[in-house]
Amino acid sequence: MLNNELQLFDKDALLFRLHEALSRSDKEVVFVVGAPLTAPHAGEIGVADVKAVVELIRSEFPEHSRHRERFETSVAESLNPYQAAFDFLSGNAGQDAANRIVKQAVAQALVPSGSNDWCGAIGKLADDNLKALDNDSAIWQLSPGVSALGMLIAKFPGRFGKILVTSNFDPLVEVSVRRNGGSAWRTSLSVDGSIRQSEAEGCQVIHIHGYWYGSDTLHTTRQLLQNRPTLKNDLLTLLQDKIVVVIAYGGWPDIFTGALGGIVSNDNLFPEILWAFHSDQPTLGEHLRTTLQPGIIRNRVTFYKGIDCHEFFPELLALWEENPPIDAPEAGETVGLTVGPRGRARLFRLAPLECDRPPNIEVWVGRENELRALETSKAKVVIICGMGGEGKSVLASHYIGTLDEQENAYRMWDWRDCKEQSDRIRTQIVEIIVRFSGGRVSADDLTDADDRELVEVLIDQTRDAKAILVFDNVDSYIDLENRSFIGILDTLVQRISTSESTSRIVLTCRPDVQYPSSSVITLPMKGISVEEAIELFAKRVPTVTIPEEDIREAHTRTKGHAFWLDLLAVQVTKVPGTTLRKLLNDMRRGRDDGPDILSSLWDKLAPREQTLLRCMAEAVRPETANMIEGFVASQLNYQKFSKALRSLIALNLIVVKPEADAPDLYDLHPLVRQFVRTKFERAERSGFIRVVINQYDLIIGKIEALLGINMPYAMLERWSQKAELQVAAGLFEEAFETLTKIEDAFIGGGHVQEFVRVGRLLFEAIDWETAPTKHSQFDRIIGTMIEALDQLGDTESADGMLTRYEGTIPQKTARYINFCDVRAYSYWMRGHFEQAIEWGQKGVTLKSETNVDTQFDCKYNLALAQRDAGHPTLAIECFRNNFDVADIITSAAGVPANAPMYGNVGRCLHLMKRFDDALACYRKSLKILEAESSSSTKSNRAYGRLWVGQIFADRGDTETAEAFFMDAIRTLGSSAPLRVRELYVEVEKVRAGDALIMSEAKATRIVNNWMRE
Repeated sequence: MLNNELQLFDKDALLFRLHEALSRSDKEVVFVVGAPLTAPHAGEIGVADVKAVVELIRSEFPEHSRHRERFETSVAESLNPYQAAFDFLSGNAGQDAANRIVKQAVAQALVPSGSNDWCGAIGKLADDNLKALDNDSAIWQLSPGVSALGMLIAKFPGRFGKILVTSNFDPLVEVSVRRNGGSAWRTSLSVDGSIRQSEAEGCQVIHIHGYWYGSDTLHTTRQLLQNRPTLKNDLLTLLQDKIVVVIAYGGWPDIFTGALGGIVSNDNLFPEILWAFHSDQPTLGEHLRTTLQPGIIRNRVTFYKGIDCHEFFPELLALWEENPPIDAPEAGETVGLTVGPRGRARLFRLAPLECDRPPNIEVWVGRENELRALETSKAKVVIICGMGGEGKSVLASHYIGTLDEQENAYRMWDWRDCKEQSDRIRTQIVEIIVRFSGGRVSADDLTDADDRELVEVLIDQTRDAKAILVFDNVDSYIDLENRSFIGILDTLVQRISTSESTSRIVLTCRPDVQYPSSSVITLPMKGISVEEAIELFAKRVPTVTIPEEDIREAHTRTKGHAFWLDLLAVQVTKVPGTTLRKLLNDMRRGRDDGPDILSSLWDKLAPREQTLLRCMAEAVRPETANMIEGFVASQLNYQKFSKALRSLIALNLIVVKPEADAPDLYDLHPLVRQFVRTKFERAERSGFIRVVINQYDLIIGKIEALLGINMPYAMLERWSQKAELQVAAGLFEEAFETLTKIEDAFIGGGHVQEFVRVGRLLFEAIDWETAPTKHSQFDRIIGTMIEALDQLGDTESADGMLTRYEGTIPQKTARYINFCDVRAYSYWMRGHFEQAIEWGQKGVTLKSETNVDTQFDCKYNLALAQRDAGHPTLAIECFRNNFDVADIITSAAGVPANAPMYGNVGRCLHLMKRFDDALACYRKSLKILEAESSSSTKSNRAYGRLWVGQIFADRGDTETAEAFFMDAIRTLGSSAPLRVRELYVEVEKVRAGDALIMSEAKATRIVNNWMRE
């Protein structure tokens, strides 16, 4: 037990110390947290706790085996079973096995995708895939403690948001901070090293025992007690003048407790150590007692009892939200940020999610006027246009690459390659929103957003970012006659040009696009001048004197085309025996009377180089060297591949896309890809496409167990790329199977446009007359396509596809019932309820009268239409799922915990004015939804709160009504600004006069208390 002379304070004392008393101190708070913060809590998933980790290690050794028996003996005889288990594992299986166990333990906090071996599959993933999971804040389950801690750091960074120390391996603190609108960055050390070598904006989360991937993790006594003098000295420096709050932390003998001992034993330092125990009757181990004794004597260490982090952090957050001290910095305010050379890169590479990479630039010639215009103009939108190969992407890349050298307000960038394809821009905008929101807004939150709402969310998330957003190759979104963008891109240009955003949009395209606004400028990219051409050759061929008249002739014949001139220059440099004069003599005439330089160059390439180009031309995204080697492995050995890759890079036919701390990506210049693809017919290309598909299958096989709505888009995209390649190779049945496999993950995960993009390719390629009989998934996928098009607001395309679909059903077979159901749902989504009822009833009648044996059915969509058309008594008959309504209201035994059933029945009862019964159903539905995580969960939670609020408003209970409306706003966050505005209208209806709007914390408390009744 603790010594009698030590006083134990309670939770109220610690809350006062970190709220009211903190206003009289200028010290920062550093939290030190351990495993209980992110462990499973109240039945929810979380990172495996100590007992669960020991169980994971136990499962490594077969039951009844000699090794299992030795393991059990080792653990049973130890005072610390966790360390003993890892000691045994390390001795028998090695450090790699320990690292794998940690991955499996951390993965238990990921919202699963339905796999039976979700955690086991994640334990086998490579670091690049784990990084994708790490950076997707939406797919992690957060405990109440870590959720509140992240919000506390994000909202009050001046007090709580500088440094946090953790012995945990998981990313949940960083995830929570980002999800709540803050910034966090990680320092992870499994060996000795400095934690002060870099600085960045936001909270530095220091993982003192290692991280769940990318480094070894520390568990054993020998590892934890290793001498790490640099780290210990850094911790001493960081913590010496802080209020250090130790909570949910065991106090093992490790580097942190050693640093604390150094601080409290130094009479010249004046720390405040607040140590919180979970138990009401805590014990103080001998090591911890000895370590802290000097601080205890000096009254620099205070102990608190009965502190549950899942209760304490939410209560502390509520105090700060309802009554922040006067001196508390506003959320987002940066205090004392210094950016040295190491920290600079962090400001210009936005974390956490990846974007596309701009091309690398070896030689920069000319374009000074265009670059100067980019640097000096105040325009919110810059359009760079010109022929392919004139350097539009290069100019944009050079511009963002020199942001840190420019005296302007921009400090970060995002690059999106739209690939001159339609049906990609919405996907790209969604990914930008997810990235800039730090995962607080997920792709599935935006599924129902129309173009205008999506643009509003993008502008809102980047308003204060001071970022350059590049959309490269947007040719498919241009009205050629009116020389303007179309659809969502036009909405974005029009809206951001008049906004107060600190960010800028840069777009590149071939056609000339013009807007009258002074906030939109167009930079046309013409051919380079003769003088610039001479400079280009001088830089590319510095050791050879080239006759100026030959360069002038090359300039004339290429019309100053930057890419063609550069190809000529590199050939002179890299191809032995080649001169510019010889190239000019051999130059063929191509389209539009321009030179066909690529045909001449192709003939000079070695077979291995041609093979590599043909494989890369079929890939649908930039790839790493390892991936590309896999493409050609059956035809080229590694040595030949390496030589071919180096040669093609030197010839400027392959574009290198580098990024710090990641492998380089390699891609073809668009003109090169176009040349290679058009040079060969599809039959000749088919073999190369299949090779690429096989490589994609290898990648997919490693991550297939994770497939679901929670899979990060960077991983999920591999399936849509595979389907795209299958269409290109004429493998239509395989493409239908791929789309069937991924439809739930893409539609449910909010990646609707990417599904539509590939679906369009497939439906444009097949023979519609024979497709229904040749492809078993035809009816299913066309229904999904029409639903997706309606979600995107493209009703014209949806109607066109419905008409073509009806044409494949000449007689009213069972397939006609599916057509009725698809049309009914389409009309319901558009709010045309009577037409939806008409088509739903047709299908129901046809099925009931013919008694046909088919899986197709229209009842549910008919009920949705009936409910919203004002016929709840009809709709409830479907929604009750053959259960008595009275049993549903009372949640009688046998009634399943089905949130949609309770919600739909509750809505029908609401419309029938049976308010008490409706509230009973709503309460049950909302309780179930709190434990779910699907594509529609957030939206359904908000609708449920809205409906409950409306009932309380009708009853005159304005405070409760306001609480539910405000909590609906909190639930939606920044993902649905139009719905949020509508909710604020409801708030204004119930708010009393000039009264302040209810705080988020109070609203949430009222709602949670109501749900617990």
